[in-house]
Amino acid sequence: MLRSWLFLLAAILSEIAGTTSLKAFDDIHSGQTGMIATSIFIALSYFLLSKAVLRIPLGVAYTCWEGVGLALVAATSFFLFNEPMPPLKLIGIACVMTGLVWLHHVMRHSND
Repeated sequence: MLRSWLFLLAAILSEIAGTTSLKAFDDIHSGQTGMIATSIFIALSYFLLSKAVLRIPLGVAYTCWEGVGLALVAATSFFLFNEPMPPLKLIGIACVMTGLVWLHHVMRHSND
């Protein structure tokens, strides 16, 4: 089971790299390099996610992949690209994280 969670973590990190590279390379080049890097990272992310869902319920894995990815992309954008992080954005991210914890809790106890 730990291996599946590691696949999920790698999938999340690949998604973040793909999304971030789209903006990072767009600032440097005409955007084509960013599109290629994004495509590779996102494809890798989906591959790793497919490995994770072999042992983790799809609803939990996908929600974690999107939710944690969303929060970390927002943080990465804040630190690397100086994008704003207003209070409402932070509240939204907190709501997503709360939902993740709630879903994980419900899924874990539904098997009892």
